[in-house]
Amino acid sequence: MERPNVAGARSTEHVSGPSSSVALMFRIRLLGPRPSYTASTSCSFGELVIGGARYRFQLDLTCWSAFDYERQWHTALMRLVRGASSSALLMAYRGAAPEAVHLMWALWRENDQVYVQPHAVLANEVDGGRFNPSSPDEHVGSRIPVTEQSLPLMEWCVEIEQLFAAALRIRWPYSQ
Repeated sequence: MERPNVAGARSTEHVSGPSSSVALMFRIRLLGPRPSYTASTSCSFGELVIGGARYRFQLDLTCWSAFDYERQWHTALMRLVRGASSSALLMAYRGAAPEAVHLMWALWRENDQVYVQPHAVLANEVDGGRFNPSSPDEHVGSRIPVTEQSLPLMEWCVEIEQLFAAALRIRWPYSQ
């Protein structure tokens, strides 16, 4: 049985049409020009690609730089390459304020697949009171299978080889 690469009852205009097979590509990247270190800007844009799905998102740069996000993404992907069962890709770190809401994608490695779901962390609910943006993995928790539970959430599935290729910066498959 083939697994769909996007599941759930909700979709947004940011996600392009899902296909009926497992995703053939994974990529997370910064879009457009990098913000200048001298310019005062509070946002940039990024893109998460899983197979035919493209999700464009706004990076919050008020407390963290574009470079910090890129470094965290690479670290998170390498964590899965090294055998971790879960990780997270941060897209909005909003500082240490108790009312901050941090946004990320949670990733779970299950056999030869990686599942990706959007995830929010409320700073005032963090144990110990402080959210560490360099290692948001501790806030991932267990995966809730969206399709099995009929939940109105987005979920993507990608083959582990695609994620490995992205982490190691290899073009995969070679014919692309």
